Amino acid sequence: MRVLLYGIIAEKAGAAAIDVQAASLGELRLRLAERVPGIEQLSHAIAVDRQLVRVDMPLSGSEEIAVLPPFAGG
Repeated sequence: MRVLLYGIIAEKAGAAAIDVQAASLGELRLRLAERVPGIEQLSHAIAVDRQLVRVDMPLSGSEEIAVLPPFAGG
């Protein structure tokens, strides 16, 4: 599945998107830790189909996944 990366997370990965195989959000987090140096120490949120997700859930591979760093409005 294609995972979109933003901000400092994209900088650390060296790409704005990566391809990852994961059957659940928990597995996706493990794959991200393998591919993005230091992501465990960075505050971030994961959005699935444009909804922030905080609990593990199954993934089919057709979802839109985005990894978002903290951001502030103004």
